[in-house]
Amino acid sequence: MTTETGANILESLEAAQRRGIEGLGRKAVALERLLAISQEISTLDLPTALRRILLHVLELTGTRRGALLLGETAAELHVELALDLERGELPADGLAVSRSVAEQALTTGEVIVVENAPASVHGARPSVVRLRLQALLAIPLKARDRSLGVIYLDTDLPQHAVHRLDASILAAFGSQAAIALENARLHQQLQDEHFLLRRSLEESFRFDEILYRSPAMHRVCQSIRQVMASDVTVLISGETGTGKELVARAIHHNGPRKDKRFLGQNAGALPENLLESELFGHRRGAFSGAVENKVGLFEAADGGTVFLDEIGEASPALQVRLLRLLETGTFRRVGETVDRRADVRVIAATNRDLAGEVRAGRFRADLYYRLSVFPIHLPPLRERREDIEVLVPHFVERFNRELGRTVRTIPHAVLADLARRDWPGNVRELQNTVQRLVLLSSGEELTGLDGISAAPPPPVPQTDGPSTDQPFPTLESVEREHVRRALEQAGGNLSQAARLLGLNRSTRRWRLKRLNVDL
Repeated sequence: MTTETGANILESLEAAQRRGIEGLGRKAVALERLLAISQEISTLDLPTALRRILLHVLELTGTRRGALLLGETAAELHVELALDLERGELPADGLAVSRSVAEQALTTGEVIVVENAPASVHGARPSVVRLRLQALLAIPLKARDRSLGVIYLDTDLPQHAVHRLDASILAAFGSQAAIALENARLHQQLQDEHFLLRRSLEESFRFDEILYRSPAMHRVCQSIRQVMASDVTVLISGETGTGKELVARAIHHNGPRKDKRFLGQNAGALPENLLESELFGHRRGAFSGAVENKVGLFEAADGGTVFLDEIGEASPALQVRLLRLLETGTFRRVGETVDRRADVRVIAATNRDLAGEVRAGRFRADLYYRLSVFPIHLPPLRERREDIEVLVPHFVERFNRELGRTVRTIPHAVLADLARRDWPGNVRELQNTVQRLVLLSSGEELTGLDGISAAPPPPVPQTDGPSTDQPFPTLESVEREHVRRALEQAGGNLSQAARLLGLNRSTRRWRLKRLNVDL
């Protein structure tokens, strides 16, 4: 080997080393820029994310025009956003795109780099010729093994740096852009679903759409109008099944707290210690089984509404704690000594005569006056029979949708029979009966009530003194008998019996077990 040859080899090695160092340097700079870009495009606002992704990739590649094409398949691929650095944002059809390049990137999942477009297989394509394109790029957008679309870029400048781009850097950018895009799309979807759910809830509890004909329900709607915009405490009274919770929800969803939580709890559903923990929360270790701190309903509903159903069943100790909350706005978690604040509106409901309970010494007078700042009484269905004529068609239409039935006609005799009944279970019992009739109807005409009996009223103890022949029944025995009658009417179906009795899923098993009723 001559000295000259050796020198040439050394020069070649040194040149290669310089190119390698320069390449590593460019790659390090590109990776650093990629990290900064990833942070900038990570926004949950979808339009902003789309624009930032496209602007950054144009800057990163030194190209002139670009488009974001979204779609999981080639057939679905469409221009979502197009930009020209000189003309700004373009309409969807304002940028001629080489679909073959875009579809190839989408299908293969690989970055497509066309450094010399005129000399490539794409050189004869009309868009390449007309726009005098010199280079093309297509970067697939793939997140969690799912294709989202393609970033398409091109330039008509002969002096471009596409040949100096590292495909792995572009692929990494595509992955980061896809994740940012997917997060923004999911956020937008959640916002849309939240809006639809909120609108659905508001429509469901609009008091001006409550179906009625009776003057009594007209007065109820007037009361809702008067109280909904304020924060005063409301006490809703009425028999089981008259719709007390629906009225409470209507007040909340039409009031100033409608964007906050509505949380409800049945005061007779849980034992006293568990109920206090449910409402006020507890500290870890406060009692056996309290393995972690718990946030109560009042704390969780801060800014919103707490609905206390069957408030007449609250224990004396719970009544004291509720009174303190209503008077001071403060409470303590079970096992804590630190006061916490809760900005909540309280709406309570009862099927008892709370004024009578106060006179009997079973309910605190001061709590009663705090709760009944604005009382609303829901009359039983037997006192507003004219409402049955509008409720029945509404329930038929609802259960047609839910049960896949096509009942179109309600015979006058059937409607008259429904209107004659007393409905001790009120609107809830009427609703359950109509559901059963729709289910039994085989055609377009609602079947009759033959063989279907209304729920019997609970046995009422005699008030003219105790009988000398048999002992006076206890409240527990009366309740147990009432539950057994409901089970008989429901054919042993526990869920149906619970609906007749107005018990929800979380309370029915505890109540039945307490009454020693066979499950």
